[in-house]
Amino acid sequence: MIFLLCLSVSAQPGSWQVSASSTAVLAAESTVVYRGAPPGLKADAAGSSTGEIVAVGAVEKDGLWSWTLLPLSTGTLSFAARYLTPDGKVVSAPPVSFAVTVSEIPNDADIADIKGPIKAYPPLWPWLLAAILAAAAWHGWKRWKARGLAPDGGPLPAPVLLPPEEIAAREIGKLRTSGLWENDQPAYYLRLTDIIRVYLEARYGVPVTAMTSAEVERLVKARAQNLQLGGEVREILARADLVKFAKAKPGPEEGPHDADLALGLIKATTPQDYTSKEKAP
Repeated sequence: MIFLLCLSVSAQPGSWQVSASSTAVLAAESTVVYRGAPPGLKADAAGSSTGEIVAVGAVEKDGLWSWTLLPLSTGTLSFAARYLTPDGKVVSAPPVSFAVTVSEIPNDADIADIKGPIKAYPPLWPWLLAAILAAAAWHGWKRWKARGLAPDGGPLPAPVLLPPEEIAAREIGKLRTSGLWENDQPAYYLRLTDIIRVYLEARYGVPVTAMTSAEVERLVKARAQNLQLGGEVREILARADLVKFAKAKPGPEEGPHDADLALGLIKATTPQDYTSKEKAP
């Protein structure tokens, strides 16, 4: 049974009260509490230690000194705390006796066996990464090998290169059936003038798409055999600029009429072997 000792000792200087357990365990920390120590003392842990008990440390709070002790041998051991006064004198507290024993393990205690080292398996992520990279490389090689091949493995047919007049005529046919004239007239004229500029650039080999409307008119007059074509180009581009930028409202037939003028321009500037026909709306 563990019980507490409460001693009242008259020592010089001060009157001490000591609280401590009467038993202790070998190599396990134990605590002794002193009350009534004179003020101004400083704990002397080194001077309080012996070969059988080590004073680990002492803490003072609200007049209570709490000493932490570590027994190093078994049997009845005695401990007396030592202090130093401000003028360097040594003051000893009343001694405390302990019955120090060895900690015993109960017979029915379940002691777990020490397990051997756990086998570490190699991580899987390097193998997964290698598999992903291999699959990507195989897929890329297949795509590289199949480039330029038809679905049956044969070579792809050579692309059909349409002449500029054929492309322009088809684009005008698409524009007629797009519904832009009925729903978005600025977009209609933007598309129509783009078709004309792209066609003239392909026909004459000059950057028509970067020219002003006046420059386009001069180009057509200089290259076309029919001088009237220059006036028709000016008419289309001028009306398109008014609709696109001035928000002018064209007549109900002006959009289709300008598409007819554009198609006539294309036919008039195409060599004599022109064979394409405009698709009906």
